[in-house]
Amino acid sequence: MTRIDRYIVGRVLLNFVLLFAVLYLFAATIDIILNLDEFTELAVRKIGEDSSWFWRLIVALGFAANYHLPQVFQFYAWLYGIVMVGAACFTLAQMSRYRELVSIVASGVSLRRIAMPFIVVSMGLGVLQIANQELILPQIAPLLLRTHQHASQEAVDAFPVKFTDDASGMLLQAASFDPGSGVLTQPNFIMRDESGRATSRYWATSAHWNAPTSEWILDGGQVVHISADGSGSTTTRPAERVGTDLSPTMLTMRRYGQVAGMLSLGQINEMLQWPDSRDAESLRRSSVTRFAVVLLNVLVLMVGLPFFLDRLPSGLFLKAIICAGVVLPIYFVAAGIMLVPIPGLSPLLGSALPVLVLLPVALARLGSLRT
Repeated sequence: MTRIDRYIVGRVLLNFVLLFAVLYLFAATIDIILNLDEFTELAVRKIGEDSSWFWRLIVALGFAANYHLPQVFQFYAWLYGIVMVGAACFTLAQMSRYRELVSIVASGVSLRRIAMPFIVVSMGLGVLQIANQELILPQIAPLLLRTHQHASQEAVDAFPVKFTDDASGMLLQAASFDPGSGVLTQPNFIMRDESGRATSRYWATSAHWNAPTSEWILDGGQVVHISADGSGSTTTRPAERVGTDLSPTMLTMRRYGQVAGMLSLGQINEMLQWPDSRDAESLRRSSVTRFAVVLLNVLVLMVGLPFFLDRLPSGLFLKAIICAGVVLPIYFVAAGIMLVPIPGLSPLLGSALPVLVLLPVALARLGSLRT
C-alpha cells in the first residue's frame, strides 16, 4: 500500500465514522424526543413518583440509552453501504476542492488507481458487517425486538402461541412462550395424519428446548393416542419429549418476521435440517442475501465514484445531487428484489439478481473514466 493509498484510506474511514455517528445520533435523538414520555413512565415505575424531575430525567435517559445502544449494530447493518458512498464522495470532494486530485493525476497516477482504496475500504466494511451478522446480531436479537415500553427489560415479553404448524403438519399451541428463557408454558402438541385428523395430543405444564436432538423436553408430560378405527377410544401414558422444527428461534421468527435478518448461518442451517418447513425459502434467501449485499454495496460504490473522480474541480454540488439521484434508487430497487420473493426464481437467483445486473454497469462506469 502506497502513501497515497494510506492517506485516502485514513480520510475515507474518518469521514465514514463521522457521517455514521451524525446519522445515528440524529435518528436516536429524534426518537428519544418523540418517545420521552414512555421512557419517563418507565423511570417513574422504577424510582417512584416522589423523586425529583432531574432524577427522573436521568433514569429516563438511561433507559433510552439501554434501548438505543444495541441498535448501533443493526443501524450499521442497514446503512453502512449508503454511508460508505457518502464518505467516499465527501473524501473525493475534499480532495478535488484542494486540487489534490489534480496533483495526483499530474504525477502520472490514473483515476482508476485512485478508486482502488475506496473499493478496498468498502470490502473491509463488508467483512465487518458479516462478522456483525454472525457474531453480534444473533446475541442481541432479544434486545432489538423490544419496543419503547420494554426498554427496561432484557428481552421482549412472553407471548401466547396460537396454533402453529411445523414441517410434518403437527400443530403447537401454548399459553405463553418466553423468548428470553426459551420456555413454553402449558404447551399442546397435536399430531395429525395426512388428512388433517388428529391422531394424538401431547401436553405438559411446561417445556424447554433441547437443541442437539431438536426436541421439546416436557415437564409433567402426557400423551393421549386416538384410535384410528373410528371408535373414539383413547389411551393415555406419560411422555417425555416431542420432536419438531418449531424451535425457540423459529417461534420467535414466526412472531417477529425481522428475526430472520438477525440469525447467523449456523442458526439458519440448523433450522434448514427440516427442508419441508414453510419458512425454508425465506431462510435460504436470508443466508444468501447477507453476502450478496456486501457485493452490491461495492458495485454501487463503483457506480457512484466516477461522479467525483474528475480532473476538473467544479460543479461538486450538482455532482452530489446527481450521484444521490442515481445511487439511492439503485439501493431501493435492489432491496425490493432481494427481500421480496419473485415467482419462478429460486432464493439464490433472486438474491443474486441485483448483483448480476449491476456488475457490468459498475465495470462500465469505471472503464469510462477520462483519465
